[in-house]
Amino acid sequence: MGGKRATRKAATRKTKCQFLPIAKSIAEAERYTSNVIAIAAFCTVATNPGIDYLHQVAREVTLASRVAPGGEISNGGKNTTGYAVRVPGGTQSYYPAFWVRDAAMMLGADLVPAEEVMGWIRVVAAVQPGPDGLRFDHGLWIPPYSIPDHITLGGQACWFPGAYADQGVGGYGHLPPADDAFYFIQMVYEEFRLTHRRDLLEKRVNSGWGEQSLDDVCSRAFGSVAVDGEGLVQCESDPAKNRVDWGFCDSIRKTGSCLMPSLLRWQAANRMAEMVDFAGDALEAKAYRKTADGISAGIVKTFYRDLGSSDSQNHQGMLFSATGLGHKDDIWASAFAVWLGVLPNKIERAVSRHLLALYKAGGAVAEGQIREVPPSGEFGGSWDSAQTGANTYQNGGYWATPTGWMIVALRKVDAAAADRLFGDFIAHLKSMRSEGAPFEWINPATNTYRNANYGSSAGLVYISLKEAGY
Repeated sequence: MGGKRATRKAATRKTKCQFLPIAKSIAEAERYTSNVIAIAAFCTVATNPGIDYLHQVAREVTLASRVAPGGEISNGGKNTTGYAVRVPGGTQSYYPAFWVRDAAMMLGADLVPAEEVMGWIRVVAAVQPGPDGLRFDHGLWIPPYSIPDHITLGGQACWFPGAYADQGVGGYGHLPPADDAFYFIQMVYEEFRLTHRRDLLEKRVNSGWGEQSLDDVCSRAFGSVAVDGEGLVQCESDPAKNRVDWGFCDSIRKTGSCLMPSLLRWQAANRMAEMVDFAGDALEAKAYRKTADGISAGIVKTFYRDLGSSDSQNHQGMLFSATGLGHKDDIWASAFAVWLGVLPNKIERAVSRHLLALYKAGGAVAEGQIREVPPSGEFGGSWDSAQTGANTYQNGGYWATPTGWMIVALRKVDAAAADRLFGDFIAHLKSMRSEGAPFEWINPATNTYRNANYGSSAGLVYISLKEAGY
């Protein structure tokens, strides 16, 4: 289930009309052959003015976020890493550091060149701690081989959201967020996609535990996040061991098994499998695919709720964000799961129908941008434990970050609805581009449009649509 669909998705992640690599075995050739129709369709999609405009804006915003070696941000200092990096958006002073996940969200198309991505990989690997991990005041604990939340322009690791000069007091968890290890692997995978170097994972890089192969840095990072027996990411309820599940919920507390980082772990496992398989290690590839299969089975068993219907054509299902605190209807993660192709087909369509129902009901979407949870209902409203007020930021603000995923999910069951959502987002961009759109988040009801020229609000939307064949 996991391996087959991951191969389909990986195969479509090529720049437009790029050829597939030469297969190294009959089995691999069969996997590639099964994708010919999808690739052909991807290469012959008619030019879409909306996607072309989105591409233009994505280029502008992601380029504006670039800080060259020696470049400086007034409140972030000088870039002394030796490499060009990109901060989360074109308003560089808003988040004046190199965020791992935000940078990774700019990758997957043609927005960042391979040589720059390799620089990012070196910057991140350089701060990965060794087998002893790290400890800081206030009981903060960095497990061995972890990847930080963000890195200053001076190359210093910031392990927790909000940290710059110090690591904080545990307000954003006592362990670092659970997603950055998987976003680091995404960086490495994108370098692989752009260069298709068979020896990429053999490359030696400096790390916090000495010079290591990139394979070792990645595999240790992959194993640095606590999981259960099925491979689902865990966020402990013990306040001394808690952590943010992923960065776009860093002001939200969740406990138990958590959906979004588990999806990212599934994606990372499949990407590692593809890279090591291409490098000639079929045994390691098999192990990663087995891990991915376990995660996909666990996702359905742990997070999925069948909502039923007397009409099989309208059967719906939902995915919970977490099994403890945060046991909410997770719109973003549901759309991401559909986009990834991690769910069995019947369940994927049920989840897509539920997202469509939320879209048609109103309140979950504004100006083509998406709330994290529905505005009302048993599993909607506000998060269980949030640091921000209702209908603001991650607790009810509307974000473009997941818009591409949502469009793809809606298209599974209602192409017209998907096109309307896309059209509404493009209309928002065009009408407010001169005022700074795309923003980090908005709430039109309160006339709130926060943090102009935000990277993932254009770059990730474009990348998600192009990787899905738009």
